[in-house]
Amino acid sequence: MAGDVGLEPLLDYVREDRVGLSVVVAVAGEMAGEGATFAERTAVLLSVVGALMDEGAVPGDLVGADRDFVAWPGSKDAVLSRLACEVKTLGEEAATGELCWIHDPAAAG
Repeated sequence: MAGDVGLEPLLDYVREDRVGLSVVVAVAGEMAGEGATFAERTAVLLSVVGALMDEGAVPGDLVGADRDFVAWPGSKDAVLSRLACEVKTLGEEAATGELCWIHDPAAAG
């Protein structure tokens, strides 16, 4: 999936900075297409996050006064399951800062 249109710029972005989930949701929405249901958009979102994880990026939270990035613990499957549950509980597309951030901490300078 990393070769899909829209994913390479996103990959560059998560390597440079912490990216709010809403940005990933927007990319997934474009990939899902107009008229896609919430369930279809969520499935594509999980696929995109999974592809980003395959490239080293991970979901996490910003914590403390310095807003340090702390990756969610667990395996890829566990993290994607957590994200799926949180998206389903939210019931709508996430705004920036809601649910999680995506970042590749190994690529950060």
